[in-house]
Formats: sequence, structure tokens, C-alpha cells
Amino acid sequence: MAKFTREISAVEVRATEENRIRYSTKHIKQLPPGTITEFDWKDYCPSGFRLIQELEDIDHDDYMHSICNDETLKKLSCGKIGNVFHISTDDRFLIKILRKSEIKVILDMLPGYYRHLHNHRSSLCSRIYGAHVVKPIGGVKTYFAVMSNMLHSTVFMNKLYDLKGSPKGRTNKKIEVRNNTVLKDVDLDFCFYVDPLARQRIIKQTKLDCELLEEEGIMDYSLLIGLQVKESYQDSLDGVNPVYGSYTPPCSLKSDSAKSMRTALNSPDRSCETMYSCSPNRDSVESSENSMTSDSTSSETNLINRNSKLATLSDLFVNRRCTSSTNFGMKIPARARRVKRAAAEEEEWYDVVLYLGIVDTFQDYGMKKRIEHCYKTIQHNSNSISTVHPKIYSSRFQDFVSSIFLPRDDDDDDLSL
Repeated sequence: MAKFTREISAVEVRATEENRIRYSTKHIKQLPPGTITEFDWKDYCPSGFRLIQELEDIDHDDYMHSICNDETLKKLSCGKIGNVFHISTDDRFLIKILRKSEIKVILDMLPGYYRHLHNHRSSLCSRIYGAHVVKPIGGVKTYFAVMSNMLHSTVFMNKLYDLKGSPKGRTNKKIEVRNNTVLKDVDLDFCFYVDPLARQRIIKQTKLDCELLEEEGIMDYSLLIGLQVKESYQDSLDGVNPVYGSYTPPCSLKSDSAKSMRTALNSPDRSCETMYSCSPNRDSVESSENSMTSDSTSSETNLINRNSKLATLSDLFVNRRCTSSTNFGMKIPARARRVKRAAAEEEEWYDVVLYLGIVDTFQDYGMKKRIEHCYKTIQHNSNSISTVHPKIYSSRFQDFVSSIFLPRDDDDDDLSL
């Protein structure tokens, strides 16, 4: 890793760039007479965000072309605060409308955030590529941030969860994203079994990211989990087909997880992108399933020395050539166990691919949240609400992540078949 030598200064944080933009001539011809076609556009901390873009290999001109176009201007000029995620027309970026106070939170944390991304390239934090405000001439300002997109249109997700680790107030205001309802904490009825190295990496990286957010006084962030089930069917429960019944022995679970890992390791491309590519599609999932099936028929001829395999897996998770923000957390193979709501329910297992990211890092523990905390603690137990001090929030969030990504019965079992 290159030595960190460049800091974002306080002067850069306060700097802005202003421009006047307008709809394209082609679009203007399609608009009714009298429609406002010009906008005032402001970039916050342009030099600081360009450092982040360079860190993520994003060309600034391409970035501006993606977010500053007719379609985006149309959405932003009539958007409401808090609407979760407009997606850029080229599918590369998520655009969220924010309050001015939330833009200030982003700018205040930007120096530490950039340093963190530079030092921890596997961070699960959603990348923030820019903060802007746009205003139609004579109209109202719209503040927004541009982030990395883990909801690619080529990725089919059966379930999408926005999780904070607290149950109170986590059922209302359901939001639709690409025909998927974003579910909340009380809707989560799965726990996930992943390879021990993957689990260790997830928990360790969550801890590092939470330490940053705690230091910057940030709370109320979420773990966004996209769940993609292999071979899901329309007539199955909730559109998800169980692939393992309650009789599945623990050793079978461990063996199949090892097969998933070996499928990735034996592919022509052994870089991190093989296992954590950001835009898998249905065909790639089916191809992976076929590979695993074929692999099970010839397991005796593919024994791998445990020590060498562990070294290979370790290299996979810490490979420093993987500099893209969309590597770690994307396309993690796992087994999901549906948590039984009633004693009579049969236990179900699912073969899944997970997409993880920490999102909504825009809220500090200011006076408004302190008052909200006092009010909610009168009605509920303080441990069950999301509005708590950043230190408490960080600790609870880490405990929650550890509770849904469970270890196997024996993390030291032989990974070979």
C-alpha cells in the first residue's frame, strides 16, 4: 500500500465551484413552453472528492457526464428529501437527496473518511464520490450526494435488507428499489453461514469502519444486504426456493461451502474480481451452480492440501492488487438458514450470494437527535432504538453483524473435500 501523504485541508473542505447548466437542445424541444431549462449547479469540496474518485479509478469527466444530464436534472428538480436512491442512467452511481445539514456532516468527516479509504481498501462503507446542490432558476435548492452503486440492474436480488441492529420503528415506510421492497430489521428471518475467513474479514472490517464513524460522531447508519438465491422459483415460498431441508448435516454445510470457495479459486481469473465482481447476472449464477455440481462428482480427484488452501484463501481476501471499492462485500457465497418463527416450522437452508455495504453515513448525534433520544427512551428501552450515542450505536452495530454472520461448529475444519 502506498504511503498516505495527502490530506484534505480545511480550506479545501470549505471550497466550492459554481456553474450554470441547462437541458440539452434535444430535450428542450420536447418540453412545454415556459418550462425552466437552466439550473445553478454547485460542487462542494471539489478537490477533496476528486481525490476519492482518483482512488477509485473514476474519471471525473465520466463522472460528471453520468450525473449531470437531462434525466438526472429532471429527477433532482422534483425530488423529495429522503427518497432512497435515484440511480444514474449508466447504472454506475446512486444519487440520494439530502438535507443541507447532512451535506455538512459529509464535509466535516471528509478528511478522515478519505484517509480511512486510503488505508483500508476493503472498507464496507459506501463510497461517496461527490456532494452537490442544484437549483432551477427561480426554484428551490436540492442537495444530494453521489455514491457507489451496489444495486446494479444486472444483479437479480430476491431480498434487500436495510438493517440497523435495532427493532423499534423499523417496519414502516417501506421503499421500493427496482421492484424490490427494502426490508427492515424486524423482517430479517435469516442468518448466514460463510467461510470462516470471509466471516473473520467481514467482522474485522465492520469494526474498522465503525471506529471511523464513531470517531466522526456518526450514527444511524445501516448495513445494506442484497440476497441472491440460486435457482429461485416463482411458486416457492416468498419467491425463494429452499435447497437444503432440516435434515442437512453440519458436515454437508461445511463441505458445500468449501466447494463454493474452490470453484472461485479454480476459475481462470484468480483475482479478487472472480469472487467479488460487482455485476454478476443470472447466467453467471447458473454457471457457478453447474460448476459446483460437476465438482461434487469428482471430489476424490481434487483433494487440496489444507495449509496451501488456507494460504490461497488468505491471499484472496487481502490481495492488495484489488483496489476497487466494489470488490470486498460483493458476491460473497453463503448458506442462509431461515430462522423459525414457530416451533412447528421446518428448518430451511438456501444457497445464496450476498452483497454487503454500510450506507447512510450522513447523520451526526446533534441536538435534534439528542432530543429524539430523550423522547424515545421515555417510550421504549434505550437498547431497542436507533437514536443513541455514536459509541453505543457502533458497539451495537458490530454485535448485530456478528450475530447474523454465524460461525460454523468448528472453524478449524478441513476445507478440502
